[in-house]
Amino acid sequence: MSAPAAVEFDLAIRSVILIDAPAQDVWRWLARLQDWKPSVVSLERLAGEPDAEGETLRIGQRPGDTTAHVLMRTVRSQPHEWKLQTLRAEDGDTMDGYVSYTLTDGQGGTQLGCAVSARCRMPLPPGVGSARDFERLANASTLAKLEADLVRLKQRVEHGRER
Repeated sequence: MSAPAAVEFDLAIRSVILIDAPAQDVWRWLARLQDWKPSVVSLERLAGEPDAEGETLRIGQRPGDTTAHVLMRTVRSQPHEWKLQTLRAEDGDTMDGYVSYTLTDGQGGTQLGCAVSARCRMPLPPGVGSARDFERLANASTLAKLEADLVRLKQRVEHGRER
């Protein structure tokens, strides 16, 4: 039996949340991925200083039954304001893109925006009709996960809960 054919598609999602805290507090929690992203099961710093340009992380995520590893490298960082990171599957083939966080201080707290843009290559799952259907499904499910993660981050920042 042959493996399903791989399809290529674009992942392009964005979400914004208002957090009742100053930007510097939100920024500190952003680096603590394991405290607000339940799918993160491991985090290893391969290079650089926390939140600084050149920081490279190896992140193990377990969205299902297996652990997938991604490499994130901070390309640009303006503390408390903006961070741009590359996002690449460790296998170098299934995902290659960027994640960007923007923080805007204002009345009522900090507006946190997160945008993810990546080119993905994965086998077409059984029962999914076409690459376009898979792209829609992947974007919708990834956006739902991102929004749930941001709500969890908001709770952690606003209530100062430690793990």
